[in-house]
Amino acid sequence: MSHDLINRYQKSFRLQFHNAETESKYRDMQEQSGRNSCVLAFGALMLLCLAYAYLEMRAFGHDVPIPMYGYFLAALLAFANLLLSWFSSQSHYQGMRLIGNGVLAMGTVVGAVYLQKYSAYHAIEFVLLAVWFGSLVPVRLFITFAVNAALAIAFVGAMYVKDVSGFWISLVAVLLVTAVLLSAYIAYLNQRVRRQLFLQAEINKSMTNRQELWAFTLIDLDLALSGILDFKELIALLKKHLEPVIEFDSYVLTSLDGQGPKPVADKVEGELFENDDKTIWSEDLLGKLTQTRQATVSAEHETVKGLLGMEKQRFISYRLDVPVFNDSRLMGVISLRRESQPFDDLDMIASVSIAAQAMLIFKRSTRGSAMVVDQTVPDPVIRPKKADDSTTTTISSSESKDMEVTDHSFAESDQTLVPRDVITKFKKEEETVKKTITLMSRENADKIAVDRYRTAAVEGEPLSILIIEVDGLSKLREQDGDQVAYKVFAAIVKYIFSKVDKEKDILGRYGQNGLSVLMPKVDMNAAEKFAEMVRQFVANARYKTAYGEKSATLSIGVAAITDDTGDYGSMVKRADMALFVAKKNGRNCVKVRL
Repeated sequence: MSHDLINRYQKSFRLQFHNAETESKYRDMQEQSGRNSCVLAFGALMLLCLAYAYLEMRAFGHDVPIPMYGYFLAALLAFANLLLSWFSSQSHYQGMRLIGNGVLAMGTVVGAVYLQKYSAYHAIEFVLLAVWFGSLVPVRLFITFAVNAALAIAFVGAMYVKDVSGFWISLVAVLLVTAVLLSAYIAYLNQRVRRQLFLQAEINKSMTNRQELWAFTLIDLDLALSGILDFKELIALLKKHLEPVIEFDSYVLTSLDGQGPKPVADKVEGELFENDDKTIWSEDLLGKLTQTRQATVSAEHETVKGLLGMEKQRFISYRLDVPVFNDSRLMGVISLRRESQPFDDLDMIASVSIAAQAMLIFKRSTRGSAMVVDQTVPDPVIRPKKADDSTTTTISSSESKDMEVTDHSFAESDQTLVPRDVITKFKKEEETVKKTITLMSRENADKIAVDRYRTAAVEGEPLSILIIEVDGLSKLREQDGDQVAYKVFAAIVKYIFSKVDKEKDILGRYGQNGLSVLMPKVDMNAAEKFAEMVRQFVANARYKTAYGEKSATLSIGVAAITDDTGDYGSMVKRADMALFVAKKNGRNCVKVRL
């Protein structure tokens, strides 16, 4: 639902919504939220009827008391309905109660004209009640007009029966017709305004929901797309991640690699693209996507023959084209179509954001399956907390000792995760290198973690996971270069590695600036304490680099296996959500997701 829906509604004179679902939702809302308006309507009617009863008593006394009693009865009924609307949470046919009470009051005015001598204040009373009818929220426009018109005819008929002069009958008839039309116009404006407010509220709610889905989708992408090395497979998987955020009827994508200036579709879903007999992506469109690096929207039409053979344009669908970039190179295009409403700004921004996030994950996956931390990484230095303490505390030799972590589950018995020629190169370049720490790739760490999770679930043992992100590492990389960021990140990895159980715990890469720590036989409380200990150490540490001392902080999300976890993926997702909350709460903190 977009703002275009309000614009189209404002340009039309139609009262009801074209969309049946939206109309049904509006009426349900009116049934639920009409309580306050009914209280005000019945209160106003009660006051009017009491005032009319007083006028009848002053004008005719007890000579013709029936109209006075009729007004009192209408006021009493309005008071009872007011109490019912006030104290009851149910609607209880509020529209029918308003119509019935209003007809009784207006019928009393007609009866007063018939039983008594016509007076000008009778017409004024009728006009006020007609306007009251037009201001009713739960009553539809057609019913308002029909009731007012029928009672106005009855009013004029009563005047005719009482032999009122033709001049007064004509004058009153014109007055009542004006009152009926004015009442209908008030009812029309009232409902139009309420419907526009309803549309705005629905759009705001929809925008909020879509923004939340957008945030969750960006989080889910890292788990779903990590390890994928084929670009066509990557953009094909983007469809299911676009669906929760962007509504579309048809979907088509292409990978531009090797296709030339006129690419063809790699995958087509939906009828709106199936009948295209021309190139879906023109050179102008590809040029525009390359220059702007933003999604483009358009409305597509086709030429058809109309009346007397004249050509006219027939609307087909709205279209959204999303570019997929790898750095400055346009790698592919995803195009979406729908018939219901135009694509809005959120659709454009979210689609480009999701595509960009997917490409970042793809780039990380293609850089290699492992990362090596060498002994040339400086050990972090903890600054003294007291002013009179001039010594500095460093990690002990046993803690800072480099170790070689081998992914035995997925490599041959005589190989580590890192190719042997790479390790040999490092040994030749750095004589001081004794051993290496190999941080597993996300894919391999997850494979081991799934087995550990299944074992813990079967044996009923605790299992926890930490997802750690180094705050501000991207900014450090931009300011001082990759080497400085690498040394800070590697030093943090060395410290965490020195503190975990080497026999059980699994360390793997997680995103560009983070890592995951799977801790078998460790419950959530112990995992949270461990995470807090690591966070405090890193927050107080300083790292010597070529550009001076640098510092860093950690945002950590913690989750553990529970009876309701479901599977390893859902546990990771909860830890990821805890990390998301930690970053939203100012970073440099530990958050737990139950």
